Amino acid sequence: MQNTNRTLIALLAVTTTILVGWVLHVGASILQPLVIAFLLASMLQPVIIRLARLKIPPTIAVVFLVAMIGLGLAQGGLMLQASIADFFDNSGAETLVEGIRQQLAQSSIPSRVQDLIVGSLTEADLQGLATGLIGGGVGFAKGLLLIMIYMSFIFAEQKIFKRKILSIAGDREGEAAQMLETMGRGIQRYLSVKTVVSALTGSLCYVVLVMCDVPYALLFGLLTFMLNYIPTFGSIIAAFFPIITALGSGAPWSVALIIMGSYLAINLTLGSYIEPKILGRELNLSPLVVVVSVVVWAGIWGVVGAFLAVPLTSAIQIMLLSSERTRPVAILLSIGPSAKQK
Repeated sequence: MQNTNRTLIALLAVTTTILVGWVLHVGASILQPLVIAFLLASMLQPVIIRLARLKIPPTIAVVFLVAMIGLGLAQGGLMLQASIADFFDNSGAETLVEGIRQQLAQSSIPSRVQDLIVGSLTEADLQGLATGLIGGGVGFAKGLLLIMIYMSFIFAEQKIFKRKILSIAGDREGEAAQMLETMGRGIQRYLSVKTVVSALTGSLCYVVLVMCDVPYALLFGLLTFMLNYIPTFGSIIAAFFPIITALGSGAPWSVALIIMGSYLAINLTLGSYIEPKILGRELNLSPLVVVVSVVVWAGIWGVVGAFLAVPLTSAIQIMLLSSERTRPVAILLSIGPSAKQK
């Protein structure tokens, strides 16, 4: 009887997970701006607290920060869109592919491999992939407006919302408060550290591209900064564009190898060594779980899901860890049980 109950619970959990994933996919246009607003509000909460200590009213601080973030994101998005449009107008995907075809023809790479590479690049929608990172003009403006509206209301009702959660928890109010604090602290630290590391990664890669005389080095530096928020896959995609551009522009293979090696060295040093040292165990997620989460969330929400995969999975893991029934699942998602859990 007990085994039957466990089987039913497992089937119910799987069914619920599938249904939740379907709802998230269908309601992406509504839920994505809301989740982004929550993450931005969580990251900016320490700034609001510090401004309050300086006797600046929270209402004024919130309005100022929301306006500044909105203007910054709008300006950055417009600049990226204009740069991408200028890049493809002047360079052109066909011109780049033809340049790479000539480079391959002069190399010792087998003809079958050359045909495979050229065919893959011809079939790939490079412009669609690049513009898909920031979306179309109307869609981007609509999403940005929703994010700003959501952020304003989140800041306005933050304390009330927290009291509601603690009230629902009842006897487990202390555990609920600790869960919210752990979740907020982890997301704040992750986003802050990731932003600094991404900015440093983009800047260093930009310097390398300038030294290698790669066209549109600033554009590729900005894309590197953005894509660095996507674990593992982001750094691969970020290196792909400048390498293709360098080869398509007639640069020798040695330049492409230098770019590849530089991107690899920078990402390994900052992303695989320095960043984990700073974060520690704030986000206690297994590397395999991180990679799988990127694939899953990208399947549900596309490019936006890939950007949000780590903080969303971390929040889910913290919620699972707060219950005895779901704690084993949370431990499976983690790097490993702590000394207290062993």
